[in-house]
Amino acid sequence: MNALKIEKWNTLGLTLLSGLTYAWIAYYLDRSHFYELFGCFALVFATYLLFIKKAKVEKLSFYLVLGVVFRLIFILSIPTLSDDYFRFIWDGQLLANGLNPFDQLPSAVSLNFPNKVDLLNGMNSPNYYTIYPPLAQLVYWLSVKLSPNSILGSIVVIRSILILAEVGVIVLLPGLLSLLKIKPINALWYALNPLVIVEVCGNLHFEGLVAFFLLLAFYMLALHKNKLASMAWALAAATKLIPILLLPILLRKLTFKKTVLFYTLFGLLIVFLFWPFYNSSFISNFFESIRLYSKSFEFNASIYYLVREIGYRYTGYNPIQSAGPWLAVIAYLGIFIILLKRKISSWTYFFPLMLFALSWYYLFALIVHPWYSINLVFLAVFTQFRYPMLWSFLAILSYSAYSNPSFQENHWLIALEYLAVVAYGIWEFLNKKKAAA
Repeated sequence: MNALKIEKWNTLGLTLLSGLTYAWIAYYLDRSHFYELFGCFALVFATYLLFIKKAKVEKLSFYLVLGVVFRLIFILSIPTLSDDYFRFIWDGQLLANGLNPFDQLPSAVSLNFPNKVDLLNGMNSPNYYTIYPPLAQLVYWLSVKLSPNSILGSIVVIRSILILAEVGVIVLLPGLLSLLKIKPINALWYALNPLVIVEVCGNLHFEGLVAFFLLLAFYMLALHKNKLASMAWALAAATKLIPILLLPILLRKLTFKKTVLFYTLFGLLIVFLFWPFYNSSFISNFFESIRLYSKSFEFNASIYYLVREIGYRYTGYNPIQSAGPWLAVIAYLGIFIILLKRKISSWTYFFPLMLFALSWYYLFALIVHPWYSINLVFLAVFTQFRYPMLWSFLAILSYSAYSNPSFQENHWLIALEYLAVVAYGIWEFLNKKKAAA
């Protein structure tokens, strides 16, 4: 058997192994079985790295199609690692029945609609107002309109939209990389990333839709179509708010006049998209949810957990109410310093600065769900840095919290996650800096 046939059989074997593992995650895995969960992710991450190692430019299309196929495996599955979809469909039901989801606490809604009890019982935040922006709400509404009586049907509608967005990223990404004189094969770091596949197409997290709109924004910026770029960036922020944090970088990439125009168009579109939800209580309810998010909840944090431990030792109680806002201030100041550090004439610095800024933000955040690292994986594709790929794997360690009834986090595993990621990130930064010098 010649080397070419051996390579084909190896590729086929890796493809089948990955596909079967994704199918297991999609249809059989229980998030409370942590060792099984981690084993499955370790397996698909191993094949992911082997695919990246084996991939050649002339076979790029094959591997991109493979990324789409892996996503389609999840099409009829119920999310296994997250229960956020209950809130998504709940908000969609409210909209379909003429109610404003920003104005209604789930626990106080008296209106009856299909699957109300199941949605309410499955929801993890029935006593908080929704925090999901208008474009996400549009998807939720559409899922209920197309499948008003079936939770699975609504899930399939949401997932189909997210898969289409992912296909858009996979199709457009190599072209933008080529335009920016970056190797198109870098697209595989996103297209085949297991966390991206599972969390976006399996668990219905909208980071994939954010990546699609940001990709369009970057494309338009590269083509000097700043007005279209502003609109695409606004659509990304109207899906999830995180792209707003990256806006300051445009002050160092565009002229002042063009930046003002960009911000103006961005702001107008955001107001237009939020306007249908606006009423006398919208602002207070929406920002109350954001405030609770930054002062009351905690999960898979890094620096905050160190601050919390110090607080326990010296005060005897959790300092989250005071520490949360201060850490947020430090995070925002750090973002501004990183993004405004230097004038950016080359794309070489544009993407690494955004990557570092967002990484800084997550290090100071109180909540860092595994799917948050998808944003970092996406930005890293445009850079030489690969620590976000390591983060996307080690973030799975946070799911150990679901292996016990009290959802107690294993702080040793969280320490391992962040120490490994920070150490590798620093090592990469120093080596890239040395190589540049």
